Amino acid sequence: MVDYETSKVVDMIPSRDTGSVTEWLRGYQDIETVSRDGSTGYARAIEEALPKAKQVTDRFHLVKNLIESARNYIQRTIPGRIRMSNASDDNEDDQTLTVTKLSSDELRQMQKEESKNESVRLAKDLYDQGYSATMVAEEMKISYQTARKYINHHGRIENPKKGSHQKSNLDPYKETIITMHNERYNRTKIYYAICKEGYTGSYSNLRAYVDRYADQLAFTKKRKPCIGLTLERRRLVSLLYKDISHLKDNDRCNALAYIQSNRELQHLYAAVSRFRQILQEKDDTALEEWIEQTKGYRIPELSRFVRGIERDLSAVNNAITMKFNNGVIEGIINKIKVIKRIMYGRCSFELLRAKVLML
Repeated sequence: MVDYETSKVVDMIPSRDTGSVTEWLRGYQDIETVSRDGSTGYARAIEEALPKAKQVTDRFHLVKNLIESARNYIQRTIPGRIRMSNASDDNEDDQTLTVTKLSSDELRQMQKEESKNESVRLAKDLYDQGYSATMVAEEMKISYQTARKYINHHGRIENPKKGSHQKSNLDPYKETIITMHNERYNRTKIYYAICKEGYTGSYSNLRAYVDRYADQLAFTKKRKPCIGLTLERRRLVSLLYKDISHLKDNDRCNALAYIQSNRELQHLYAAVSRFRQILQEKDDTALEEWIEQTKGYRIPELSRFVRGIERDLSAVNNAITMKFNNGVIEGIINKIKVIKRIMYGRCSFELLRAKVLML
């Protein structure tokens, strides 16, 4: 708890639970304004203890959460590399975009990764709403350790074995498989041939082996190589943070061409840009219009962010019109983290609290 006017730490409590925060706040009935993050637990505590106080949600966290939502959409819907080819040799500016087709294994892996990342987002949302790690585990039907891992995870979960070649019981017959495949033998004949050489596995294993490692085994029937210009997904993500002018000429042209071909992406950038503009111009009258417009885009990640805005609409309006923010407390938190690391394993909460109150 920090005094906004003096930038001094007023107190520390050992729990962020709604009940503990409510009990502490009831001892300070003269508080008129509270600046906080988007935690629904804090919002409930302030409303119960200080019903007349104005709540102001932090603008930095608002923009950060919106950009994270937009980034999650881009990572979910757009491949890591986008292949671009000229539609006509006569007109170099007329470009059509083609995305490399994923194999069935790559598609399954992507779906698996998206499912896990969706679970991580759900766990973080529940935790931000005031659920404890135990309650998150019970709600999602997962173990406590998994719940803690999801809550503490930063960034995107990706399969570490992606693209690696694992050992197979078909590796000793690799030359036979390559030779017969290039001579246009079907898989059944290849299967019987390697069985005579000592293979004891299943036919389905051979079929999966051929599909999975076709490119690596130098088969004649390969997917077409990526020819022409490519646009990396990270360039599109970077436009959420910076203006397009920071890109190199080639990347800028490719990004503009791709954005023009993707209506949802246009809506995404428009929503992020307009929300920032509302904060900069302190125009709270435009917020409801932005909410309705963003709902109409029907982008799941943005819709979740909008629902959070609607739950905390009064505090968000105050953040637009008032000067208060969490900048002071974020700086103090960095100092506290340094003290905690120095004290790790040797001191109690009470000693930590005493040290912090001396700041």
